[in-house]
Amino acid sequence: MTERTARRCLFLFVLGAFAVALGTRHCLAAPRESGRVNVLLLMTDEQHHRSLSLTGNPYIQTPNMDRIGREGVVFTNATCVTPFCSPSRASMITGLYPHTHRILLNVSPSRNRQPPLDPNKFPTTEVILHRHGYKTAHRGKWHLGDKGDFPCYESWAYASRKPRGYARFLQEHLPAKKFANHPSPGRYLGRPVEMIPAVLEGYRKFHAIPNNRLAYIATIGRTVIPPELLPETQITNQAIELLERHAKDNFFITVSWSPPHDLWVIPEPYYSLVDRATIRLHGTRDLPPWDQRGASKRLGDIMGEPGIREYVAIYHGMVKYIDDQVGRILRKLDELGLSDNTLVIFTTDHGDMVGAHGCIGKSIAGFYDDLVRIPLLMRLPGRIPAGRKVEAPVSQIDFMPTILDYVGLPAPENIHGRSLRPLIEGREVSWRDHAFCQRADQLRMLRTKRYKYVFGRKPHVVALYDLKADPNEDRNLADDPAHAAELRSMHRRLVEVMRRDGDPLAAAFDVDPLSEQGSGL
Repeated sequence: MTERTARRCLFLFVLGAFAVALGTRHCLAAPRESGRVNVLLLMTDEQHHRSLSLTGNPYIQTPNMDRIGREGVVFTNATCVTPFCSPSRASMITGLYPHTHRILLNVSPSRNRQPPLDPNKFPTTEVILHRHGYKTAHRGKWHLGDKGDFPCYESWAYASRKPRGYARFLQEHLPAKKFANHPSPGRYLGRPVEMIPAVLEGYRKFHAIPNNRLAYIATIGRTVIPPELLPETQITNQAIELLERHAKDNFFITVSWSPPHDLWVIPEPYYSLVDRATIRLHGTRDLPPWDQRGASKRLGDIMGEPGIREYVAIYHGMVKYIDDQVGRILRKLDELGLSDNTLVIFTTDHGDMVGAHGCIGKSIAGFYDDLVRIPLLMRLPGRIPAGRKVEAPVSQIDFMPTILDYVGLPAPENIHGRSLRPLIEGREVSWRDHAFCQRADQLRMLRTKRYKYVFGRKPHVVALYDLKADPNEDRNLADDPAHAAELRSMHRRLVEVMRRDGDPLAAAFDVDPLSEQGSGL
């Protein structure tokens, strides 16, 4: 190295360190480094783990989501850390369980006036890659405060297009006044939602419940907004523009669509894709008391079977619509010649009941597999073998170390997650044999290959399900004397996991789950 080159390298190093210290929001211009892997994270909100045709959906075909799995790896036993949006999203980018990063509930202006996640205290995947020269961008749902509070992102609202917002865009193309005399009481983005009679009746009954803060979820039907004007189409357009802009850079781009989260509305041709008569609903309607009070069960009871079938059909239509958006992005990767060097991840933040146990949505207290298991697919040609299936239990805490492993960077110390790369490559590795989930500072779940165990003290919840004999989780075995020993064994394992991972509730949970007497088991 010449003296002149050495001085130039030193200058660039100091300049880069100065930029990071100032918390700059734009990386220094740097050409793509040969061999560096790009990252494209595609995610939805509230998508059932069996909603892809690849994972068993009998109602629709999802060729674009399926393509990621066929050309890469499918994780058949992936779970979220909690059936809440914000905590799960925070765990994806920090590698930590919610009890450590402390995003326990969904972030909203009324709950969190300050930035809820400090990237200096809890480094995120995107911040780390941004500091290593990656172009980082996020379009769509964020749900963790203001993106501009993170040095790797700009402030950017859902589906907005600077300097013009989405609301103005929609108003220009489909004025709300056009529907001023429409009789439907349901509205989506200020435009009417056409509802079948059973849903319309349920909508009115659900809205009549006093102090019902979730009354809006009863808006279920066909929106008059065409697909090309939906906000998710605009998010896809923005993602394609980002790919074109950064085709010669190293990038980490996240595309985050809200469907199939409520509101459950979709236009034609997606609305009529699924024949309501073909829908099969599973699970007993006789739920434990802690789930009977949930909005999802109450809405399902009010809507009845016709209303539930309508919601399920629309839900699958929404999945199909997002699959089409995924296809647009994958085709753009191909066109730009980026597919072979881009780690593509498809996932969601948590699941949805999709009519199971007579429930609509996710707003119940339990940990049914419908809620906690998630789709997870990864593709990186040449480094992730095509057609691979991983059956080991994996979690959202594993996303961060996996991404960093593939881009060649170390993960932060003391995170809960581990890189999935050894599992993907079929190497012999010691791995956890359980899934752990939580609900704020109240409930905890441990799921093994055979059993699922749920415990909470306030409210008092004890549940044990034999997933082999009872995959729909219809029968709680907690009161069955024949399963008392297994229940206590699962409780001990749960407390051990909580202690190991620094869960602040571990000491309080160290009780006899059946009597809650004494200082330990």
